[in-house]
Amino acid sequence: MELPLTKTGIVGLDQLLGGGIPVGWSTILSGEPGAGKTCLSVGFLVQGIKEYNEPGIFCSFNESKKELFLTQLAFGYDLQKYEAEKQFLLLDLSYGRALGDGQLALQQYKLDLPALTKRLKEAIDSINAKRLVIDPLTIISLLFDDIREIRYNMFRFFDVIRRFGVTSLAIAETQGEDVYSVEEFLAAGIIRLYNERSGAKRQRGIEIIKMRGVNHKRGIFPFSITNQGIIVSPDVEMPS
Repeated sequence: MELPLTKTGIVGLDQLLGGGIPVGWSTILSGEPGAGKTCLSVGFLVQGIKEYNEPGIFCSFNESKKELFLTQLAFGYDLQKYEAEKQFLLLDLSYGRALGDGQLALQQYKLDLPALTKRLKEAIDSINAKRLVIDPLTIISLLFDDIREIRYNMFRFFDVIRRFGVTSLAIAETQGEDVYSVEEFLAAGIIRLYNERSGAKRQRGIEIIKMRGVNHKRGIFPFSITNQGIIVSPDVEMPS
């Protein structure tokens, strides 16, 4: 029996994924700064709205609503328009960035894990969302003191999100090319983005590290960020 899939709608990406991301699963979107994580995740939400009538939530611990709306407009993503149509909702928890500490952000909003999941559920129900982005997931781990607590509560968090009936992308910073975070080990899928130097320029690349139950393409493939959003080239593997 084949898994039902959520198509990303991003040009070329669904071909890499073997059709899409399994419905209800949480996938880690990881990469170094400047690799395009936020743009790709917003594209996942916007294409869901435009192509499949699937409303989306962006939970931001990093960028404020004003910042996100402004920066993503340059890539053709008019988030204000979708918000007005009640197809998009930004859960802005970015207060802590000014403090320089994500844990303080959660404290400022009096959020522990149950309170955060309650906020997410209320946001999801308010627009009947089918897609969710969390940026970055790493901040949640700051609520806990040791690796066992982090593993247990991250597993719990992914399970709760799955029960909400949304397909989610959770953004994480890369710790090294062959180093994987706790979040990546626990998630059902990992999409990794690269921003490799080639001479005087940089070339962005994308790789599906894992996607349980899906026959996805293997290798690193080029992608570009245009004023019409993300374009992946699934037939041109990057040289190693």
